Amino acid sequence: MERIVIEVDDNLAKQWRKSSELKRKSFENKINLVLAKELFESNSEEYIYFLHKVRIEMAEKGLSQEELDSILNDE
Repeated sequence: MERIVIEVDDNLAKQWRKSSELKRKSFENKINLVLAKELFESNSEEYIYFLHKVRIEMAEKGLSQEELDSILNDE
C-alpha cells in the first residue's frame, strides 16, 4: 500500500491519534473504499480489481470475510 496525506480538522486529528489501531484500520478501509468508488466511477473493471486486491491484502493481515463485509456495508 502507498501512503497519502489529507488535511483534517485539528480536533479530528487529535481523536484519530487517540483511537485504537483497530478503529483506525476500520476507518482506513472505509476511506479506501469511498475514494476508490469515486475515482474509479467511470471504470467498473478497475474498481472490481481494486476490491479484489483489498480483500486479499486484508485477509493476509488477518481480517475475516465477516469483518470485511461489515466494513463494506457500513458506508
